[in-house]
Amino acid sequence: MVDVIVSPATRYRNTLNDERESQMVFLWCLPPEKPSPPVRPTLPRGKDGDPEYDLAKIELKGKLERYEQELKEYGRLKAEYEGWAERYGGPIEIKQWSCDARDSLAHDQRAVAEGRQTARRYFISSRTRGYGHLPNGGLPPGVTPGHGHAESVAREAAEDRALAIARGQDPVFGGYES
Repeated sequence: MVDVIVSPATRYRNTLNDERESQMVFLWCLPPEKPSPPVRPTLPRGKDGDPEYDLAKIELKGKLERYEQELKEYGRLKAEYEGWAERYGGPIEIKQWSCDARDSLAHDQRAVAEGRQTARRYFISSRTRGYGHLPNGGLPPGVTPGHGHAESVAREAAEDRALAIARGQDPVFGGYES
């Protein structure tokens, strides 16, 4: 669409930007779950030469290989959890297209139903058009945003100011309110 005059006072409204913004959804992204360490397999009891003990030793080798893989996965998940905690300190708000937000919410719900995670990570924010009535900004009760959210909001405000300055300096449309 093109720019349209909405009032005689030379105010222009970009309907393309308005349409784009109407299709954006704000989601709260909660931290990943704190991982639990794997359980180490128990050593078999008995003595060498006993067939049951020898069989248990062979089975133990397979269990130890699985345990080693689970430890590597635990280490990766632990690093991810600690990195999130250090970088964001709690929930952050992300902006997605409505179709992507719908997919994120559906995948999150399916992961809980399948037991891959114990609780949902994504919640619709009250900043989303039509969801301003949500208590606690859309976060679950008792949950507060992390320090990364405040930094993100400050960055977004700085980007908006920089864009407003750039629009004002435009040689064709500069000076008009957007």
